[in-house]
Amino acid sequence: MDLPRTYKRLVGRRVGKSFREVCEEETVDISLPGEGEVLVKVLWAGINGGCETFRVRGDAYTPFARNASADKFLLGAECAGVVAAAGPGVSLKVGQAVTASGGLQSGGGFGEYLTAVAAQCFPVPAATPEAVALTLSAVTAAVALEVTGGPLRKGETALVTAAAGGTGHFGVQLALLAGCRVVATAGGEAKAQRLRDLGVHRVIDYKREDVRGVLDAEFPGQLDVVYEGVGGELFRAALGNLSPSGRLLSVGYISEYPHVSQGSGESAGAPQPSEVEGWKLPPARELFWGRQKLQRGDQTVHGDVWAGGDKEK
Repeated sequence: MDLPRTYKRLVGRRVGKSFREVCEEETVDISLPGEGEVLVKVLWAGINGGCETFRVRGDAYTPFARNASADKFLLGAECAGVVAAAGPGVSLKVGQAVTASGGLQSGGGFGEYLTAVAAQCFPVPAATPEAVALTLSAVTAAVALEVTGGPLRKGETALVTAAAGGTGHFGVQLALLAGCRVVATAGGEAKAQRLRDLGVHRVIDYKREDVRGVLDAEFPGQLDVVYEGVGGELFRAALGNLSPSGRLLSVGYISEYPHVSQGSGESAGAPQPSEVEGWKLPPARELFWGRQKLQRGDQTVHGDVWAGGDKEK
């Protein structure tokens, strides 16, 4: 494959409050991959809002803390493309379609080319937008629901929040395939209808309905598994309606992210623990980034939805 002399990519040279504030475009010389590496020509990149927000902020409690002292860091979590060049010891072939979750510097998906460890690239039939989504969002849902908090069982009631989003809609489909009664939250009729089309049994449109009120009235103490990415009041409402052996998997806490809650609670000083529904809970960011696991009787809250991946190695 013919390679250009240079290519463009998005980088950050300092941390800041938002992706827009930090993002810069740069042109760099292309270089051939080393042993065990591949050079990927990126055709599609995934916009992972949560990941990129924390990447550009470089907050101390996240894996991206090193960005605060770096001269430069690469942007972009996941992508799909074709192998443009392969280093020694690599079985992937030039022209082969692959997906990747970041390159050698834990980023780089937002570039025309990306150098990555070959073992962290996955062959796919074609480099498509769907392949990008499968790379991180679908695998996260599969590990969380089928291993960490699994297995899903036929007849269980499963709640998926942010259900029309990247990983949420995969969570919905996995629960449906397992034979669960699926409850989903989303905002707006278009998203709600899409979830109904997938086969969701009860869609709660939070723009028109009170989620806690619906859960309390229609599914009191009946939620066997919750795939939860919103946090805040929705997290508490789901927790209060777990079944006796229910498990809640925290895949994020969108409503409490720093760029959403500036000037309040979580972003203003040290967050405080709380007692909710009889649970003594750490702040959302400590539960999630600290990969904590909480138990009360047979009920479980998983702060690390990827924990089950260790079982599969």
